Formats: sequence, C-alpha cells, structure tokens
Amino acid sequence: MDFRRVEGIFFIVFLFLNMFLFYIYQEGREPQDYISTGSISENLEERLKAEHIEVPSNLSKVKKEGYYLSAEEDDLATEAREKLTDQSWQVNNHQLTSQLMIQSDVVIKKTNAIESLDNFIRNSSNILYGIDYVLNEEETIPLKNYIYNQTYEGIPFYDETAQLSVIVSQDKFENNHISSYKQTHISRIEPLREIQSVISERDAIISLYTNNRIQSGDTIKWIHLGYTRIFSVRGKDVYIPAWFVSVESSKNVTQTERVNAFTNAVISSSVSEVINK
Repeated sequence: MDFRRVEGIFFIVFLFLNMFLFYIYQEGREPQDYISTGSISENLEERLKAEHIEVPSNLSKVKKEGYYLSAEEDDLATEAREKLTDQSWQVNNHQLTSQLMIQSDVVIKKTNAIESLDNFIRNSSNILYGIDYVLNEEETIPLKNYIYNQTYEGIPFYDETAQLSVIVSQDKFENNHISSYKQTHISRIEPLREIQSVISERDAIISLYTNNRIQSGDTIKWIHLGYTRIFSVRGKDVYIPAWFVSVESSKNVTQTERVNAFTNAVISSSVSEVINK
C-alpha cells in the first residue's frame, strides 16, 4: 500500500473539513438580528412602503431546497485546442478569453437575438460546453453583452467560476455580430450533504432590512436564488445557495447583496473570498 499517497489524501480531506468548519464558525458569529424580528416579519410590506423602499412584486414565502456543493474549475485550454475554430484565444486563471478571427455570419437582431445566440453557443466549435449555460436576463445588456450561467438542478451559479459573457458589436454596416467572449466552467459538481430547505426570498429581504443593507428610498430591482462560492481548497471549490438581491440606492448606485439561504446571514466579501489553494 502506498502510505504516502494515503497520508496525502487524509491531509486534503482534513484540510477541506477544517475550512468548511471555519466557514460555519464565521457564519455563526455574524449578527443574527433576524432571530427576533417577528414584528418586522408581520409588518414588512408596511415598513418598506413607509420608508419608500420599492420591491418588484409580492415577496414569496416559498421555501425551496439546495445543497452544499463542491466542484472543480476547468482549465479549458486542452479542449479549446481540440475544438475551437477561427478564434484567437488564451486561458488565464481558468478563464478563456476569445476573439473571433472571422466575423460571425450570424446577424444578431433584437427580435431574435436569444435564439441566434443560443444556436451559436450550442456549436462546440464556437463555445466549449455551450449546452451547460442558461441566459442571465438580469445582467444581460441587449445587443451588447449577454451573460450566461451554469446551473445545478435548476439553480444557477451566480459566480465568476461558472459564467459565459458574449460580446456583440456592430460592423461598418451597423449590423450586430458576435465578436468575442469570456468563459469559465466548472465540472465534477457533487453534493457534500443531503438536500436542505432554504429560506424564502421574503426572509432574505427581512435579513437585509434588519442588517441595514436596505435603506430608506432604495429600490429592490430583482431577487434570485443562486449558488455562490464560499471558499476553495486545493482546486476544490465549495458553493452554497444564496439569495442575490440587486439594490439601487436613492443616489442611483446599484449593488448586489447576498444572503446565505441556509443560515439567513448576510454574506460579506471577506467570507466569500476565503481562498486557500
């Protein structure tokens, strides 16, 4: 038996576990004002209205389900050499950046832009793993930049490790064509624990409100459930479901807040960026 190899495996497992426990510990130290927010929960809509905080629609109380997930970032270079054609590309830090050498003959029109882009993306000589991505309508800028995300059991990864960004530009005849794209991709996606219930989008708004992440006069533009990376250990990334909430301030500054959909804690950038490769 190769004891050195076994020893290495155990080291990785324990390191992975320690990072996971550290994250749980940090989450437990976050301010948990939502625990005593019974009155806010009962009168949330009235409070938001009184403070001129706009929401897109009735806040859902439905509790969905999600996983703790692990995945690995793909290098993409090997497959790009084998499959991509008529492109000038490079891979840095797992991100593939490509410029089309021959202008796409696909004209992107506003009336059928999504269909045209889908046909282009699904061609493996154009985009690697194109069938793995779904359109992110909220972050897409029509006829300029189309954002796509990978998904797991219907829930998207709103994360820079699993995203496709397709750039559309005009030619001299003012026709819109695909000109370039950036891509990251993850594989070997596996649940780390059994599926669990997550908080509702209404609970997420309560958490942001009680933690002063939503101020008087703000506008909540959209709310979506998605996976976000919390840390990475030796090439293995760990993701959790989170509520992503786009908040526009009264000064027209927009930022996206994240709420841990398991614990209801607001996710700070310092937690999500715990990377130890």
